[in-house]
Amino acid sequence: MTPKFLREEADRFRGMAETTEREASKQRFLAMAADFEARADAADKSAGQAPNAPARPPDAPASIRLGRKTAADSKAPV
Repeated sequence: MTPKFLREEADRFRGMAETTEREASKQRFLAMAADFEARADAADKSAGQAPNAPARPPDAPASIRLGRKTAADSKAPV
């Protein structure tokens, strides 16, 4: 995700916080906006310090393995 996208999302959550009446929802939206803003700042810093850094965010999994167990996988020895 680019810093621009992250900042746009932060603005979107701030807008949602302004329109909600529930205080708990407002606080949750503001926290999400702060999180996106922090991610944008981190992306700016990493882009400036390491231009050859991988595009994958550091907290994202390297790969996701999707699979399905079959009857052969679940058979226990008798």
